[in-house]
Amino acid sequence: MTARNHRDALDRVLRRTIEPRARETDGAGRFPRENVDALGQAGLLGLTLPTRYGGSGRGLGEAVEVTDRVARVCGSTAAVLAAHYAATAVLARHADSELLRAIAAGGHLSTLALAETGNPGLVPAGRAESRGGVVALSARKNWVVSAGEADSYVWTGPPAGRRGGLSLWLIPAEAPGLCVPASADAVGLRGSATATITADPVLVPSSAAIGDEGGAAQELLEVILPWLCALQSALALGLMEAVLARGVECVTGPQPSWSRWQAPPAEQPEVRADLARMRTKVDTAELVLADAVQHGWHPDGLQRLLQARALGGENAVQVAELGIKVCGQHAFRQDYGVERRFRDAHTAAHGQFAVDQAWDHLGRIACGNALLA
Repeated sequence: MTARNHRDALDRVLRRTIEPRARETDGAGRFPRENVDALGQAGLLGLTLPTRYGGSGRGLGEAVEVTDRVARVCGSTAAVLAAHYAATAVLARHADSELLRAIAAGGHLSTLALAETGNPGLVPAGRAESRGGVVALSARKNWVVSAGEADSYVWTGPPAGRRGGLSLWLIPAEAPGLCVPASADAVGLRGSATATITADPVLVPSSAAIGDEGGAAQELLEVILPWLCALQSALALGLMEAVLARGVECVTGPQPSWSRWQAPPAEQPEVRADLARMRTKVDTAELVLADAVQHGWHPDGLQRLLQARALGGENAVQVAELGIKVCGQHAFRQDYGVERRFRDAHTAAHGQFAVDQAWDHLGRIACGNALLA
């Protein structure tokens, strides 16, 4: 799929499927299965997979672009897509060809299960025990997107049978012992099926290990974390772009009859200043993200991606709050979409790798400390 083709395909899916359902997805807190199916049929779930498996052979830059554009319309769908792209980035290196072809064909959705209860870092605190070729994984994973909806989970855990190191596991949705809540009543990104899932324990064959057992720290730092930072930043960028567009429309568009006794918003200096602040925060986040993606594999590439995640997440919250201020009562109309993006932006600041964690990792780099302590 060429760059032009994948953009054309995305335009069609956004216009025909995602946009008409965006308000319902949020209002009902319903997983956007139709959106995911449409993205899969358009070849966009396999956007970053090698062409030899039926994918489009595109990279992180294209995944960021698609996530950003989807987030402008539906934050929940963009969150699902971001988690899928981050998971498939590591699966593309290690998964068997049958699975990769299923992803490329749009028949398999994957996600990440990294964060754990009581353990804010990326190093898992769960257990892994091996017996007779079967591994029992025990953990509670927080902020798992597409919980109960994904076909597989890229799962961090300790290696089975020995101390030290880090392993990645591919957990199929039907694995025995995997417990997913029946429903998750979220505040923001309500259709993303984000929830805490429990393995108490989940049983998988030893072949479910992704890469070398005990040696997954490199995959986490070189693949998963960079992609996750970039894609979460793209999600935040799309949300703030949507709020800014609504803010401009609200200020410069037709005004209600009751406002005739006051100066038009576009002639009020404080309103213009707030719009300027919003525009500057959006542009700053966009520039930092673009620079970070371009420097992805340079020596300081991870640092730049961490900065994009931290800055993008914080700017999205601030732009959403300014959007509420600028749009006034319009911001709380369900059809206007500002209030929805306000909730989505605050929720997107958390997740598998929260803004606060990005700042902490940047501090670790500044202090010369190890990222995986």
